This record gives sequence, C-alpha cells and structure tokens, in this order.
Amino acid sequence: MRRWTTALPRSRDAATPAARPWVEALALGVPLLVLTALSLYQLGALSLWRDEVASVVFAKGSLGDLVTIVGRDRDAVGLANMATYYLILHFWLGLGESEAWLRLPSVAFGVASVIPVYFLARRLAGWAAAAVAAAIFVLVPYVIHYNQEVRGYSLSMLVAGGLTWLLLIGVERRERVWPWLAYGVLAALGIYVHFFVALVVAAHGLWVLVARQVPHWTAALAALVPIGLAAVQLPFVILEFGGEQEWVPPLSGPVAAQALVGLAGSAPLLLAVSLLLGFGLVRLSYDRHAWLLAGSVLVPIFGAVAISLVKPMFVGRYLIMVLPMLAVFMAWAVVTMRPRMLAVTSALVLGALLVVAVPTAYRDTHQQDWRAAGEWVAAQAEPGDAMIAQSGRRPLEYYVGVADGAVPRSTRVALALDDPGTDRVWVAVLGDQPPGHEAAVPARLSTAFEVVGRRPFGARLSILLMLRRTAG
Repeated sequence: MRRWTTALPRSRDAATPAARPWVEALALGVPLLVLTALSLYQLGALSLWRDEVASVVFAKGSLGDLVTIVGRDRDAVGLANMATYYLILHFWLGLGESEAWLRLPSVAFGVASVIPVYFLARRLAGWAAAAVAAAIFVLVPYVIHYNQEVRGYSLSMLVAGGLTWLLLIGVERRERVWPWLAYGVLAALGIYVHFFVALVVAAHGLWVLVARQVPHWTAALAALVPIGLAAVQLPFVILEFGGEQEWVPPLSGPVAAQALVGLAGSAPLLLAVSLLLGFGLVRLSYDRHAWLLAGSVLVPIFGAVAISLVKPMFVGRYLIMVLPMLAVFMAWAVVTMRPRMLAVTSALVLGALLVVAVPTAYRDTHQQDWRAAGEWVAAQAEPGDAMIAQSGRRPLEYYVGVADGAVPRSTRVALALDDPGTDRVWVAVLGDQPPGHEAAVPARLSTAFEVVGRRPFGARLSILLMLRRTAG
C-alpha cells in the first residue's frame, strides 16, 4: 500500500520542464477571454428576477444596516447570508443601475475565479492540467449562468477557489503567518458571501488535521481568529432566521438528483463527473492534495445533505462554490490517465459534453418579464391603485419605479374587499396557470372585482387589472 505523500509535483506533467511563457499565457488567457465573452453575451437581455431585485433593494440600505450581522433588518437589507456581496453592490450602485451594469460585478468575480483554478491545478499537476482545468471550468453552464445574476454565487466560487489556493501556499510555508492570515480574513468574509462557504472551510480544517498539516501556532492563530469571529455569530443568525427558505422542497432522491444534474450541467455530465471522481480517488489516492480537492467538493455536498435532514437546504446553486475544486480534480484525473490516448479521448468527450450543455446556461428558468410588466403597469397606474402580488411584489414595485410610474400600494385580498376606497387592483399571477385562467384569480376577489385588463409577460407571469363591480 502506497503511503500518502506531500511532495510536489506528483504527476508526470508536473515533473516535466515548465511550458514556454507564451504557452502558459495562452493556457490562462484564452479561458479568461472565453468566459468573459460567454458571460457578457446577452447580459442585459432578461429582466431581473425576484432574488436579483432583492439584491438591489437590499444593497441600497444604509451602511450601518449592511454591516450588521446579528439583529439585521430583514426587510431593509435581507439576511446576513450575502452580507459581503450586498456591501460590494452598495458601492457599485452609485455608478449605474441597468440590468447589464448590475450584473457586471458577478461577471468579474466569475471570470476572476479562473485564476485560482489555473494556479491550483498548475501547482498540483503541471501546466497541462492547469489548462484543462481552466477549460473545464469556463464551460460549466452553472458558472456562466450565475456570472449573469445579481447574486453572490460567482463571488462564492472566487472565495472558495482562493481559499484552497491559499491553503496550499500555507501548508508549504507553515511558519509564515501571511498566507494563514489572508486565509482567515478571506474565509471570514466568504462565510457572509454564502453560509455554505463555511462547509468548504470545514473541509479544509478536517484535511489539515487528518493530513497533519497543522501550521505553527502563530500562523494557526492568524487564521482562526478572524474565522472564529465570523463563525461565532452564525448560531444566532440561524436562530433568528431559521424559518426562512420555506420554498426549498424536502430532501429526496429526485430533489438531490435534480440539484446535482444542474450543478454538473446535464445528466451525461453528472455521469462523467462521477466517473472521473471515482477514477481520481483511486488513481491519486496516495496524494494528500488530491484528498484536499475531493474533500472540498464532497464535504459541502454531504454537509448539505446532513443539514437538509433537519432543514431542507439542498439546492444546486447553494453548492456552486465547489466547482473550482471539482474542475481542478477532474483535470488532474484526466492528465494522469494512461495510455496517453485515453487521456486525450476523455478530455475530448468531456469537452464535447460541456460544449453541448453551454446553451442551457442562457435558459430563462423564470419566464417572467418583470421589466415589461412594470412598464405596462406604470403607463396605466393611477394614484390610489392597489396591488396584490404576493411573492412578485418587490420586482413589480421595482420596475414600476424604474419606469417612473405611480407604484400601487401593496395589499391583500381581504383588505381590498373591505376597503370601499379601493376601486382598482393590479393582480400579479405567477406560475404555470394560463394567463387569464379563472383559477388564477382569487375567488373572493372575483365576486367584487372584474377583470378589465390582462397581459402575459412570459410563460409564468400575467398581470391583471381589476375594477370594483358597480352595484346592480
């Protein structure tokens, strides 16, 4: 049985002389340019969906509210889950507010994630593996899709990849404080980019202990203090907002499969990923660094499963931060295949599957054109109008405001019925009901109001204008 080793490099590619500088520049530069182009394509074509609008609304909060973690004003600045991202977006909003402009930071974070992917793979398996890892990463549909959302998911990939890179630097220089301090600060901020980044940090901590890579006590303290200060608040945040995310379905086989297929990009890609993970764990089992990568992928996934046994939280995009390490591990597994023709064939098949899946990154999964809906309402809204929009209230209010219209006041069915001063009600119908379908209108509302205007805005949104029926 081969014993674990930490010697670098481990693969034949890494043992060969370094590539020419122009080759390495291309190996990194081309993926950066490709992902930039893929991320900018039709960047502002779709209107913001509900969660993106929430990001903008929350980012407009006061700095005092935005830096508060425990006791955070949920209605003003949202949950602390994306506090770091909202704070960054707060300053970005001062420069513009078009859909494309709002999404540019996510593009920048996602494209920048290629850098730790490349240098992680280069450090572990040589420049060829680095080129393959970068190519894999930039073609993953989830990476492209969430580079185009006003949310913190692309930033969580950058943080997770950066943390793993810093950890490798730290274990090579265990008596140096600066890599561990940088790790601790980035981890502390990253936990509040997305709480599941804490699962990546937990995987790293477990690996450090099992692989006996514990640094000098001063370096360990430099990492642990900022992480501890960030993590100590999490139980209070969970207790305060533990009832959120009620929309997440209970964990089941189909739910988990759907999330993992989305994360991989397609069912064939999930199969390819699973095979490469299995092959890599066998082929590279002697190398501790391979287990670092595998743990950084598997611990968050199984951690999400464990959490979901108590509170359903198994959502594909919540696990997006594992993709940088997954790309590196897959590339490392591919370049170690022998004979060489098998490695080339595997890379070509994987590349073909990724290219075929790329168009899914641009799929309109929400099918709700809130921008057009807001413009229509703004053109006809009158002072005193009410609105029944349920979960669509915030995006409709936002886009009516963007169109400089009179924003209808939010109300509920019972209040609209009991208020004789409410003569006009706008109703947002979300879901798969055909626009104008009778079941889409609350029955009690139909007894007192009649539909006088109706327009669909995508397959899953229609807006109704209803007037109070006159007596007799």
